[in-house]
Amino acid sequence: GEDRAADVVEIARRYRAVVHCFGTVAHPDGRCWQAEPGGSGLGTAGSGDVLSGAIAGFAAQGMDAERAAVWGGWTHARAGDRLTERVGMGFLARDLLPELTAVVHES
Repeated sequence: GEDRAADVVEIARRYRAVVHCFGTVAHPDGRCWQAEPGGSGLGTAGSGDVLSGAIAGFAAQGMDAERAAVWGGWTHARAGDRLTERVGMGFLARDLLPELTAVVHES
């Protein structure tokens, strides 16, 4: 909610870094993006590691940190939603990788 967004912006300002937290991405200058964080299927061990890898992958391709965090978060959430629709709860973090690839190729 609004409190989370304010908290994430404060952390971004304090540490002068782009911060991603449960669908909220904040820039140190106060800009804030909010998106659906993805379904509860993403609450599986290693899912956050996949999210970090997606963000790092976009950054490695030349995106600035803010854009990489927004795109990484969106593709991660969308991949989780697609996987939950198809197989239900209980998937493994490694199951997200093919879905991430598909989401990126469809975007």
